[in-house]
Parts: sequence; structure tokens; C-alpha cells
Amino acid sequence: MSRTMDAKEAAELASVRGEIEAADRELLTLAARRLELARREGELRRAAGGVGIDFTYERVVLEAARRLGAAVGLGAEVAEDLVARLVRASVTAQEEDSLRQAATGAGDRAVVVGGSGRMGRWMCRFLEAQGFDVAILDPALPAERQRAETWLPTAQLVICAAPPRPAAEIYEAWCSAPPSGVIADLASIKTPLLPALRRLQEAGGRVASFHPMFGPDKALLRDADVLLCETGDGDAEEVIESLFRPTTARLVRVPVEQHDRLMADLLSLAHAAAIAFAVALPAADHPVRSTTFQALEDLAGRVVLESPDVYYEIQALNPHSVRAVEKLQSALDTLLDMVRRGNVEGFRQLMELGRRRTTTVTCHWAGES
Repeated sequence: MSRTMDAKEAAELASVRGEIEAADRELLTLAARRLELARREGELRRAAGGVGIDFTYERVVLEAARRLGAAVGLGAEVAEDLVARLVRASVTAQEEDSLRQAATGAGDRAVVVGGSGRMGRWMCRFLEAQGFDVAILDPALPAERQRAETWLPTAQLVICAAPPRPAAEIYEAWCSAPPSGVIADLASIKTPLLPALRRLQEAGGRVASFHPMFGPDKALLRDADVLLCETGDGDAEEVIESLFRPTTARLVRVPVEQHDRLMADLLSLAHAAAIAFAVALPAADHPVRSTTFQALEDLAGRVVLESPDVYYEIQALNPHSVRAVEKLQSALDTLLDMVRRGNVEGFRQLMELGRRRTTTVTCHWAGES
């Protein structure tokens, strides 16, 4: 049973807690100083013509943190996790500095169509960080409409953040008088947009297409992919690529016609698995949770919080989606069959197949064998 502390013990506890608070202040002050030094390190690398992140040096830093953590009694994993968080904060700051330094859009105007949506707002912030003056053309923001429509014909950049079908209608409307700047969509599905995109090109539009493979909450683009969908207009594609070149995002090129085939696995299959898991969960919380259950529940929870309309489009408008989801259904049917028939060896083979595919996943583009 617990007992009440005497005066001496209470005083010692208060003293120890005061030291902890002082240590926290010192730790946070040093973390802020580290961030300042990281920004300076980024400046020196940019001045020398360097770009991106020095992953070799980052690995040296984390390995040193593990060794020191073990030596001082903190523990290697705790030390690595602590320093890794500081490294991520440093990379974020360096990336923001790089965007401002690059000033890709300094003095230029950009119009974001559908800019009131979550990804549209992300795009507005991203462009403003590079010096663009940004106007939003969106029914949800009528106060911005006049400025955006005035800028639209001559803006250097027009980003269409509308869903695929509305984007196609917008492109069709522009065919009679295309904006003079580079036009680019960031749609998750390209098939509904392709005919209108091609007609806009035939009408003289400078059209590119891309797909940020991350959500609107993304702040740090390290480990994030941006698909540059080749439309055949090299100059327009270069403008979009130049937006992301100063960042730590990985730029991947793919012909625009092949985009949706790739997304069938990366989006349709992944979303379907997460949604199905969420729907299959028990109606009431379990009193305990395993590590695997918690990880899958967290992932599924993030997916089902997204826009149902957008996620339905990803499933329904991609002509390759059904086949991808059918593969999921087939895998579940096979798994159930192995269990029902007591086929231990077949179950082992399924596990081995899954192990191989999750450790050696590669993507093959057209032109690659």
C-alpha cells in the first residue's frame, strides 16, 4: 500500500523534479541550437552546389548517437530515436530554406483551380514558399474568384487540383482559349482526364501532369515520391519538375497513360485492404490489443478518415482497380481454403510468397524488362 511522504521525501521529490525541468530546458535549448547549425550547414552545402540530403553523413550521425547512447547509459535505440527526430526537424528546415533560396516562382503568378481542397491548400503553400503570387479559383472561395479569373489567361502556372471528372470539364472549357502558362493537374487518377488533356494540347495548351504520392498533411518530402507523368510536352514537364527539384522528394517519371495501371496496386489495392480491415473490426473495442492489430488498426483508421468521394473515385474511375482488388479477394479465398482444409504446407508457402514480395518489391516501367 502507498503511504504519505514525509517532509524530507517531499522536498527531495520536488528537488529532483526541478532538476528534470532544468534538464528539459537545457535539452530544448540545445535542440534549438542544433537546428540553427543544421540550417547553416544547409546554406554551406547549397553555396557549394550541393542539393538534397547527405545521407552518408546522416548515417554517421545516427550511428554515433547509438554508440554514445549506449556509453552514457541512455540506450542505443532511445538515443537514435531522439537524434533521428532532430535530424527530421533539421531536414524540414533545410528544405524550407532551399525552396526560398531557389525562388523558382519569384515574381510569377500561379492560379490553383480547386485550391480550397486539402491538397489544393497544400499546393498553394508549396508555391508561395517558392515566391509565387497565388490566386485560388474555387466556388468555395467566391472572394478570390475575380482575381483568379483575371490572372488565369496569363499566369505563368495553372495547377488544377480539382477531381478528375471536373478537371476534364475544365480542360474542355479551356480548349477554346487555353491559358498561356503551363497547365498541370495533380489528380490521383488520370484516365477520366486524358481525352480532355490531349484536346487541350491540340488547342495549343502547354500541359503537364504530376501526382504527389503523399497526403496534404505532409510537411517533410524526404521519403516521398512525386510522379512526373509524361505528356509529351518536355518544356511543360520541366517547369513542374523544377518545382520539386529543390526538395528532398524522389522524382519518378512515368508515361501518363501508364499512371493508372501503377496506381491500381499502390492506391486501389492498398486502400481496399485498409477499408476491408476497418469494416471487419469488431463493433466494440477489445480489452487488449496486439502490436500487429494496433498497427493495422492505426493504418486503416487513417484511410477511412479521408474523403469518401475521392477514395471512391480512386476505386471506380481507374480501369485497372477491379483487377487489383480481385487479387486481394483471391488471396483471402486462398488463405481461408488453406485453413479450412488444414493445409499447413500450403499456408507456409503463402507466408513464404508474402515474405518474398514484401522484401523484394520492384516497379517496372514501360521499356524496362
